Amino acid sequence: MSADLPLAGRGRRFAATLIDIVLVPVVAILLMLVTGVLEHAEDWSTSGRPVMRMLALAVASYVILNLWLLWRRGQTAGKAITGIRIVSTKTGEKPPLWRLFIRGLFFPTLYLIVSPYTAILPLADQAFIFGRQRRCLHDLLCGTSVVRRQPKASQSPQ
Repeated sequence: MSADLPLAGRGRRFAATLIDIVLVPVVAILLMLVTGVLEHAEDWSTSGRPVMRMLALAVASYVILNLWLLWRRGQTAGKAITGIRIVSTKTGEKPPLWRLFIRGLFFPTLYLIVSPYTAILPLADQAFIFGRQRRCLHDLLCGTSVVRRQPKASQSPQ
């Protein structure tokens, strides 16, 4: 990776993660309220459709707030607020969509499957941030790094 891109600090990454952890369920609940999934209690007793719709809306909120924003801007909402972004480790540019797809969907899905039995995988993923490269396991597997956002050239003082 280009040496002129400063790595994001662990505190900023942690703050961005906390922001995203709060925003995704909030947006999911708002989507559920707007679409009426949570309105009729009798639907819950007669079929599993509300659960499937809730899951679909939760995934939609995650995709919108994480995958789509990462693809368009290289940042989730939390990363934008904390002034950091995701780049390809090799080029220093926004990663391609397939890398973001692996990063954005593979690990949360894996956590949902594994977490009821063990919390070791999510903890191991996050523990890698304490290495010299400050890259979580998902960053290493996807070839991404999290760096501080640089001001655009037109905004720099003259």
